[in-house]
Parts: sequence; structure tokens; C-alpha cells
Amino acid sequence: MKKTAAKIIKKKSAKIFVISGPGGAGKTTLVNKIFQAGKIQEAFIKGITVTTRLQRPQEIDGRDYFFVSKEEFLRLRAKKFFLESQKVLDNYYGTPKLFYDLASVKKKDLVLCIDVKGGMYLKRNNKPDKIITLFIGAPTQQELYLRMGKRKEGEENIKRRIELAEKETKYVKLYDYAITNKSIEKAAKQVKEIMLKYASRHA
Repeated sequence: MKKTAAKIIKKKSAKIFVISGPGGAGKTTLVNKIFQAGKIQEAFIKGITVTTRLQRPQEIDGRDYFFVSKEEFLRLRAKKFFLESQKVLDNYYGTPKLFYDLASVKKKDLVLCIDVKGGMYLKRNNKPDKIITLFIGAPTQQELYLRMGKRKEGEENIKRRIELAEKETKYVKLYDYAITNKSIEKAAKQVKEIMLKYASRHA
């Protein structure tokens, strides 16, 4: 799978902007906020992740994620449907290649909101000028835990997510940029500036 992904990216011209961070850092909300801007919509395409995790009440299938069964996910992965795919806790997540192809055809760049394992996989398999990585973090660990605690999930699951968040935060030094999401407005402004600085349409 690594060779296939690397080969696809090598042939195409689009850049990949990876936005990662621990659960509770607000990266999904941040990405949605960024894509409200006209300049971002003109230069970028947002990839939608395929996942086997349960759909949350506020989420819409096909907008926030593509929700599939484990069997369907593994079938797609066997057919090399994904640009990258990872298992996080008990669920699978994957980025469909078609978003990269679409970005290339439209002469735009691709933005992915994915976990650190997926982000590091893509970084290892791309040239430095083809991938820009941004790590989104909460102001403090306490704030991160408070945000997670507000999610309507079981206590045991929240505990596992907190443990995972602590491990993911250690990857921040491997990312090109680190942004603290203390204010959604300020964080969105920082991310947009970085994206437009490296966007292919403005290069």
C-alpha cells in the first residue's frame, strides 16, 4: 500500500495539507470554519474520511464522514481505495484516493483532517514540497480533557481517548506548524495564512 500511495502522489501535481491533532483539540470545527472563506474554496478541496466508528448525533453521512461497516472498509482497502488508512483504537479510518485525483484535475490542493498516524504516513511518502503538515492543539491538557468530557461517550471510551491524545501530542515536533486552538477565530486565521502561502494556485 505504501508504494501505491507514493506512486499516485508522485504522478499528480496537487499538494496535500494535513491537519491533525488530538481528539478535543477542535480540528474538525476549525477546518469547517476555514472552508467558509471564498479564497480557500477557490484553491482547496476538503477530503472526507471513511470510517467504521459510530455516527454522532450532529454528524451527517457524506458531509462529515462516510460511515461504513468494518467489512466494507476492509473490502475497500483490499481494492487499494485509500490514499492512507489507519486503525485508531477500535475503528478504521481512511482517505479515499478520489479526493486527491479530483484536486489534481481541478488544479487545487487537498486538505485532510486526519489522525497523526495517517499524517505521518503521508509525510514519509511525499517530497517535502508536496505536503504541509499542521498540528492543532488545545491551550492546556486540562482544557483538552474538559472538551473530551463533554462528548456523549462512555467513561471508559473517554479514558482511552485521553490516553491516545497524550500519545498523539508527542508528534507535534514532527509537524511543520503547530497552532494552539485557544480562539477558533485566531486559529482559523493562522491556518488560512499558512495554507494560502503554500497553495499551488498562488505559488
